[in-house]
Amino acid sequence: MKKRLIGTLYFIISAAIGLLLFIIAGNIGGDVSTDSFYMWVGIAACIIASVMIITGITQYRRLMTVAEDYSMYMDEDSYDKYRYNKHNEIQIYSMVGFVLSLISLAIPVVLIPYFNIFLFIFSAAVYFISLSFLVKTTRLVKKLYPERQLPSADSKNYADKLLAASDEGERHIMLNALYKTSSTTQISLFIAVFVLIAYSVLTGESQIFSILVLGIIMIITNFKYFVEIKEK
Repeated sequence: MKKRLIGTLYFIISAAIGLLLFIIAGNIGGDVSTDSFYMWVGIAACIIASVMIITGITQYRRLMTVAEDYSMYMDEDSYDKYRYNKHNEIQIYSMVGFVLSLISLAIPVVLIPYFNIFLFIFSAAVYFISLSFLVKTTRLVKKLYPERQLPSADSKNYADKLLAASDEGERHIMLNALYKTSSTTQISLFIAVFVLIAYSVLTGESQIFSILVLGIIMIITNFKYFVEIKEK
């Protein structure tokens, strides 16, 4: 799974670089159209989102088939590992697909001069499908672990209830992953601010609003973290 996800990330990055080079090559001798580039990014994001959602749905159905009677395919220990890893894999497919579909839907709406009704309709369809699949995957864990009293994703204080229903080893894994994710998010936001500053300077297009929003998010997340770990 890890190799597959890394390969997917490389594909997304390579696609973005390829689109950038294509736009630059098409505008040699003239001004590079960033709006045109963004439209191609939107198209690429929509296509990749579709692939991610289709793959996620396929994996979801395969997992449900195995879960109906896992003894036909593997022993109990192998099944425990299989459903855990497959559940995480499906979650990644659904989340990445949802984010990319949202980006692909936002671009034609924001870039009014380049608005294309066919791209908008297709992006909207992919977005709603990905949203529906994302909601469906949030309920997957209860289907995979019917023997455990796990809370619903829409229940109040879901995080606290989930931790309470987990054993010591599971809590250690989740908290360790959350801490690493928080650190990565803070670093990514910090880098994003500098990228937006550089973009504003190089292109002359002000990104002050985006910088302010990212700055506020950094303040809120850090404040929330330190409030939670404060001794009470």
